[in-house]
Amino acid sequence: MGSLLGFSGNDDEANAVWTIFNSWELHDMVIKEFNLAEHYKFDGHFHADLLKLFRKNFGIEMNKEDMFVIYVEDKDYKLAAKMVSFMLEKADSAFNAFKTKQARQSREYFQSRLDSCEQKLDSLLRDFVKFQVDNNFYEPTIQMESTLKYLSALQAKREEVSIEMAFEKADRGEKSKRYDELSKRYQGVNTALSGTLKGRHESLGMVALKKSPELSAEYFRREAEIRIQETLYKILRQQNEEMRLEEAKMLTNLHILVPPWENDKKVYPLRGVTLLFAFAVSFLLATIVCNLLGFLEVENARGSSVAGEWKSFKRFFKKS
Repeated sequence: MGSLLGFSGNDDEANAVWTIFNSWELHDMVIKEFNLAEHYKFDGHFHADLLKLFRKNFGIEMNKEDMFVIYVEDKDYKLAAKMVSFMLEKADSAFNAFKTKQARQSREYFQSRLDSCEQKLDSLLRDFVKFQVDNNFYEPTIQMESTLKYLSALQAKREEVSIEMAFEKADRGEKSKRYDELSKRYQGVNTALSGTLKGRHESLGMVALKKSPELSAEYFRREAEIRIQETLYKILRQQNEEMRLEEAKMLTNLHILVPPWENDKKVYPLRGVTLLFAFAVSFLLATIVCNLLGFLEVENARGSSVAGEWKSFKRFFKKS
Protein backbone atom coordinates (compact mmCIF):
# COMPACT_ATOMS: atom_id res chain seq x y z
CA MET A 1 0.00 0.00 0.00
CA GLY A 2 1.51 3.35 -0.90
CA SER A 3 1.08 7.10 -0.54
CA LEU A 4 2.63 10.18 -2.19
CA LEU A 5 3.73 12.72 0.38
CA GLY A 6 4.71 16.33 -0.24
CA PHE A 7 5.61 19.10 2.19
CA SER A 8 6.59 22.77 2.18
CA GLY A 9 10.14 23.20 3.43
CA ASN A 10 13.84 22.91 2.74
CA ASP A 11 16.39 20.09 2.69
CA ASP A 12 16.76 20.15 6.48
CA GLU A 13 13.04 19.56 6.89
CA ALA A 14 13.14 16.77 4.29
CA ASN A 15 15.90 15.10 6.28
CA ALA A 16 13.82 15.48 9.44
CA VAL A 17 10.81 13.82 7.78
CA TRP A 18 13.01 10.98 6.49
CA THR A 19 14.40 10.45 9.99
CA ILE A 20 10.93 10.40 11.57
CA PHE A 21 9.59 7.80 9.13
CA ASN A 22 12.63 5.57 9.72
CA SER A 23 12.67 6.07 13.49
CA TRP A 24 12.42 3.24 15.98
CA GLU A 25 9.70 5.09 17.90
CA LEU A 26 7.31 5.32 14.94
CA HIS A 27 7.85 1.69 13.92
CA ASP A 28 7.29 0.54 17.49
CA MET A 29 3.99 2.47 17.63
CA VAL A 30 2.82 0.71 14.46
CA ILE A 31 3.76 -2.70 15.87
CA LYS A 32 1.83 -2.06 19.09
CA GLU A 33 -1.16 -0.38 17.43
CA PHE A 34 -1.80 -3.23 14.98
CA ASN A 35 -0.49 -6.09 17.14
CA LEU A 36 1.93 -7.15 14.42
CA ALA A 37 3.56 -9.78 16.63
CA GLU A 38 0.39 -11.81 16.40
CA HIS A 39 -0.27 -10.81 12.78
CA TYR A 40 3.19 -11.97 11.68
CA LYS A 41 2.95 -15.03 13.96
CA PHE A 42 6.25 -13.94 15.47
CA ASP A 43 7.67 -16.49 17.88
CA GLY A 44 11.06 -14.86 18.51
CA HIS A 45 12.34 -13.60 21.86
CA PHE A 46 13.81 -10.25 20.82
CA HIS A 47 11.82 -7.16 19.91
CA ALA A 48 14.59 -6.09 17.53
CA ASP A 49 13.84 -9.11 15.36
CA LEU A 50 10.19 -8.08 15.16
CA LEU A 51 11.31 -4.60 14.12
CA LYS A 52 13.47 -6.10 11.37
CA LEU A 53 10.50 -8.15 10.16
CA PHE A 54 8.33 -5.03 9.94
CA ARG A 55 11.06 -3.00 8.23
CA LYS A 56 11.34 -5.65 5.51
CA ASN A 57 7.74 -4.83 4.59
CA PHE A 58 8.01 -1.05 5.02
CA GLY A 59 9.67 1.37 2.61
CA ILE A 60 10.08 5.07 1.92
CA GLU A 61 11.51 6.43 -1.32
CA MET A 62 12.05 9.76 -3.07
CA ASN A 63 10.57 9.96 -6.57
CA LYS A 64 11.63 12.15 -9.51
CA GLU A 65 9.35 14.98 -8.35
CA ASP A 66 11.18 15.10 -4.97
CA MET A 67 8.20 13.66 -3.12
CA PHE A 68 8.24 10.83 -0.61
CA VAL A 69 6.59 7.55 -1.56
CA ILE A 70 5.63 5.47 1.50
CA TYR A 71 4.45 1.88 1.29
CA VAL A 72 3.81 -1.20 3.42
CA GLU A 73 3.65 -4.69 1.93
CA ASP A 74 1.33 -7.23 3.55
CA LYS A 75 -0.99 -10.05 2.57
CA ASP A 76 -3.83 -8.14 4.26
CA TYR A 77 -3.85 -5.10 1.96
CA LYS A 78 -6.54 -3.33 4.00
CA LEU A 79 -4.40 -3.59 7.12
CA ALA A 80 -1.41 -2.31 5.13
CA ALA A 81 -3.37 0.79 4.06
CA LYS A 82 -4.36 1.44 7.69
CA MET A 83 -0.72 1.17 8.75
CA VAL A 84 0.35 3.78 6.17
CA SER A 85 -2.44 6.14 7.28
CA PHE A 86 -1.43 5.68 10.91
CA MET A 87 2.22 6.41 10.13
CA LEU A 88 1.31 9.55 8.17
CA GLU A 89 -0.74 10.87 11.07
CA LYS A 90 1.94 10.19 13.69
CA ALA A 91 4.73 11.51 11.45
CA ASP A 92 2.87 14.77 10.87
CA SER A 93 2.39 15.16 14.63
CA ALA A 94 6.08 14.46 15.30
CA PHE A 95 7.19 16.82 12.53
CA ASN A 96 4.90 19.55 13.86
CA ALA A 97 6.39 19.10 17.34
CA PHE A 98 9.87 19.27 15.81
CA LYS A 99 9.09 22.54 14.01
CA THR A 100 7.40 23.99 17.11
CA LYS A 101 10.46 23.22 19.20
CA GLN A 102 12.70 24.77 16.57
CA ALA A 103 10.50 27.87 16.47
CA ARG A 104 10.52 28.12 20.29
CA GLN A 105 14.30 27.92 20.44
CA SER A 106 14.61 30.52 17.68
CA ARG A 107 12.04 32.75 19.36
CA GLU A 108 13.87 32.56 22.70
CA TYR A 109 17.13 33.45 20.97
CA PHE A 110 15.58 36.40 19.12
CA GLN A 111 13.86 37.53 22.33
CA SER A 112 17.16 37.60 24.21
CA ARG A 113 18.80 39.50 21.36
CA LEU A 114 15.80 41.84 21.22
CA ASP A 115 16.03 42.60 24.96
CA SER A 116 19.77 43.23 24.65
CA CYS A 117 19.26 45.47 21.62
CA GLU A 118 16.49 47.40 23.37
CA GLN A 119 18.69 48.04 26.41
CA LYS A 120 21.54 49.17 24.20
CA LEU A 121 19.23 51.47 22.24
CA ASP A 122 17.82 53.03 25.43
CA SER A 123 21.34 53.60 26.73
CA LEU A 124 22.41 55.23 23.45
CA LEU A 125 19.37 57.50 23.44
CA ARG A 126 20.00 58.62 27.03
CA ASP A 127 23.66 59.35 26.28
CA PHE A 128 22.67 61.19 23.10
CA VAL A 129 20.17 63.38 24.91
CA LYS A 130 22.76 64.16 27.63
CA PHE A 131 25.31 65.05 24.95
CA GLN A 132 22.81 67.44 23.31
CA VAL A 133 21.88 69.11 26.59
CA ASP A 134 25.46 69.42 27.86
CA ASN A 135 26.68 70.99 24.61
CA ASN A 136 23.49 72.80 23.56
CA PHE A 137 23.91 70.97 20.27
CA TYR A 138 20.54 69.75 19.01
CA GLU A 139 20.46 70.09 15.22
CA PRO A 140 23.89 70.73 13.67
CA THR A 141 22.70 71.78 10.21
CA ILE A 142 20.16 74.34 11.43
CA GLN A 143 22.35 75.64 14.26
CA MET A 144 25.41 76.05 12.04
CA GLU A 145 23.35 77.83 9.39
CA SER A 146 21.84 80.18 11.99
CA THR A 147 25.25 80.86 13.57
CA LEU A 148 26.87 81.69 10.24
CA LYS A 149 24.00 83.99 9.29
CA TYR A 150 24.27 85.76 12.64
CA LEU A 151 28.06 86.13 12.30
CA SER A 152 27.64 87.45 8.75
CA ALA A 153 25.13 90.03 9.99
CA LEU A 154 27.47 91.10 12.81
CA GLN A 155 30.39 91.36 10.42
CA ALA A 156 28.35 93.46 7.99
CA LYS A 157 27.21 95.68 10.88
CA ARG A 158 30.78 96.14 12.04
CA GLU A 159 31.92 97.10 8.54
CA GLU A 160 29.06 99.56 8.29
CA VAL A 161 29.90 101.17 11.65
CA SER A 162 33.60 101.23 10.77
CA ILE A 163 32.86 103.17 7.55
CA GLU A 164 30.64 105.63 9.40
CA MET A 165 33.37 106.14 12.00
CA ALA A 166 35.91 106.87 9.27
CA PHE A 167 33.64 109.51 7.69
CA GLU A 168 32.83 111.04 11.07
CA LYS A 169 36.47 111.23 11.99
CA ALA A 170 37.37 112.89 8.72
CA ASP A 171 34.44 115.34 8.99
CA ARG A 172 34.28 116.33 12.65
CA GLY A 173 37.17 114.52 14.30
CA GLU A 174 37.34 111.97 17.10
CA LYS A 175 35.99 114.36 19.76
CA SER A 176 32.50 114.63 18.31
CA LYS A 177 29.47 113.17 20.05
CA ARG A 178 28.53 111.19 16.94
CA TYR A 179 31.98 109.61 16.76
CA ASP A 180 31.73 108.64 20.43
CA GLU A 181 28.36 106.92 19.80
CA LEU A 182 29.77 105.08 16.79
CA SER A 183 32.77 103.93 18.82
CA LYS A 184 30.50 102.49 21.50
CA ARG A 185 28.39 100.78 18.83
CA TYR A 186 31.53 99.36 17.19
CA GLN A 187 32.74 97.97 20.52
CA GLY A 188 29.32 96.41 21.12
CA VAL A 189 29.35 94.71 17.71
CA ASN A 190 32.91 93.46 18.34
CA THR A 191 31.90 92.11 21.73
CA ALA A 192 28.92 90.28 20.24
CA LEU A 193 31.06 88.90 17.41
CA SER A 194 33.80 87.76 19.76
CA GLY A 195 31.30 86.21 22.16
CA THR A 196 29.62 84.29 19.37
CA LEU A 197 32.93 82.96 18.09
CA LYS A 198 33.85 81.82 21.62
CA GLY A 199 30.48 80.16 22.17
CA ARG A 200 29.07 82.51 24.80
CA HIS A 201 25.61 82.30 23.22
CA GLU A 202 25.31 78.49 23.19
CA SER A 203 22.17 78.68 25.32
CA LEU A 204 20.54 80.55 22.45
CA GLY A 205 21.44 77.84 19.94
CA MET A 206 24.59 79.45 18.63
CA VAL A 207 27.61 77.20 18.01
CA ALA A 208 31.26 78.03 18.69
CA LEU A 209 32.97 77.62 15.32
CA LYS A 210 36.12 76.09 16.82
CA LYS A 211 34.07 73.42 18.58
CA SER A 212 31.64 72.78 15.75
CA PRO A 213 33.72 70.18 13.79
CA GLU A 214 34.31 68.04 16.85
CA LEU A 215 30.72 68.39 18.06
CA SER A 216 29.32 67.62 14.60
CA ALA A 217 31.47 64.52 14.23
CA GLU A 218 30.42 63.24 17.65
CA TYR A 219 26.77 64.09 16.98
CA PHE A 220 26.65 62.21 13.66
CA ARG A 221 28.56 59.26 15.12
CA ARG A 222 26.06 58.88 17.94
CA GLU A 223 23.12 59.39 15.56
CA ALA A 224 24.46 56.73 13.14
CA GLU A 225 24.91 54.25 15.98
CA ILE A 226 21.34 54.87 17.10
CA ARG A 227 20.07 54.32 13.53
CA ILE A 228 21.96 51.03 13.32
CA GLN A 229 20.50 49.84 16.60
CA GLU A 230 17.02 50.90 15.50
CA THR A 231 17.37 48.93 12.25
CA LEU A 232 18.65 45.90 14.13
CA TYR A 233 15.80 46.22 16.61
CA LYS A 234 13.20 46.24 13.80
CA ILE A 235 14.73 43.15 12.18
CA LEU A 236 14.88 41.26 15.47
CA ARG A 237 11.34 42.32 16.33
CA GLN A 238 10.06 41.04 12.98
CA GLN A 239 11.90 37.73 13.31
CA ASN A 240 10.67 37.33 16.88
CA GLU A 241 7.04 37.84 15.82
CA GLU A 242 7.45 35.34 12.97
CA MET A 243 8.80 32.74 15.39
CA ARG A 244 5.90 33.41 17.78
CA LEU A 245 3.41 32.74 14.98
CA GLU A 246 5.32 29.63 13.88
CA GLU A 247 5.33 28.36 17.46
CA ALA A 248 1.63 29.05 17.98
CA LYS A 249 0.24 27.60 14.75
CA MET A 250 -0.70 23.93 14.58
CA LEU A 251 -1.12 23.31 10.87
CA THR A 252 -0.63 20.23 8.75
CA ASN A 253 2.96 20.32 7.54
CA LEU A 254 2.92 17.06 5.57
CA HIS A 255 0.65 17.34 2.55
CA ILE A 256 -0.65 14.00 1.27
CA LEU A 257 -0.96 14.25 -2.50
CA VAL A 258 -2.16 10.65 -2.99
CA PRO A 259 -3.80 9.04 0.06
CA PRO A 260 -2.98 5.41 1.00
CA TRP A 261 -4.70 3.01 -1.36
CA GLU A 262 -5.40 -0.72 -1.07
CA ASN A 263 -3.53 -2.75 -3.66
CA ASP A 264 -5.97 -5.65 -4.13
CA LYS A 265 -4.49 -6.69 -7.46
CA LYS A 266 -3.85 -10.45 -7.69
CA VAL A 267 -0.23 -11.47 -7.87
CA TYR A 268 0.75 -13.78 -10.73
CA PRO A 269 4.09 -15.54 -11.28
CA LEU A 270 6.57 -13.58 -13.28
CA ARG A 271 6.38 -14.29 -17.02
CA GLY A 272 10.10 -15.00 -17.25
CA VAL A 273 9.93 -17.57 -14.48
CA THR A 274 6.94 -19.25 -16.15
CA LEU A 275 8.72 -19.47 -19.52
CA LEU A 276 11.86 -20.84 -17.92
CA PHE A 277 9.87 -23.52 -16.06
CA ALA A 278 7.97 -24.55 -19.23
CA PHE A 279 11.22 -24.76 -21.20
CA ALA A 280 12.89 -26.92 -18.53
CA VAL A 281 9.93 -29.33 -18.32
CA SER A 282 9.68 -29.60 -22.11
CA PHE A 283 13.41 -30.24 -22.42
CA LEU A 284 13.22 -32.96 -19.76
CA LEU A 285 10.27 -34.68 -21.45
CA ALA A 286 11.94 -34.47 -24.87
CA THR A 287 15.12 -36.02 -23.47
CA ILE A 288 13.16 -38.88 -21.90
CA VAL A 289 11.21 -39.56 -25.12
CA CYS A 290 14.38 -39.49 -27.27
CA ASN A 291 16.19 -41.87 -24.94
CA LEU A 292 13.18 -44.18 -24.87
CA LEU A 293 12.93 -44.26 -28.69
CA GLY A 294 16.67 -44.90 -29.01
CA PHE A 295 16.43 -47.74 -26.49
CA LEU A 296 13.53 -49.34 -28.37
CA GLU A 297 15.42 -49.17 -31.67
CA VAL A 298 18.37 -50.94 -30.12
CA GLU A 299 16.11 -53.62 -28.62
CA ASN A 300 14.27 -54.04 -31.92
CA ALA A 301 17.59 -54.64 -33.70
CA ARG A 302 18.47 -57.28 -31.12
CA GLY A 303 15.01 -58.92 -31.42
CA SER A 304 14.56 -58.94 -27.66
CA SER A 305 11.34 -59.52 -25.75
CA VAL A 306 11.07 -55.79 -25.06
CA ALA A 307 10.95 -55.18 -28.82
CA GLY A 308 8.20 -57.79 -29.15
CA GLU A 309 6.14 -56.17 -26.39
CA TRP A 310 6.59 -52.75 -28.04
CA LYS A 311 5.35 -54.12 -31.40
CA SER A 312 2.32 -55.71 -29.71
CA PHE A 313 1.62 -52.37 -27.98
CA LYS A 314 1.70 -50.47 -31.30
CA ARG A 315 -0.53 -53.09 -33.04
CA PHE A 316 -3.08 -52.70 -30.24
CA PHE A 317 -3.38 -48.97 -30.86
CA LYS A 318 -3.52 -49.44 -34.62
CA LYS A 319 -6.51 -51.83 -34.29
CA SER A 320 -8.34 -49.52 -32.00
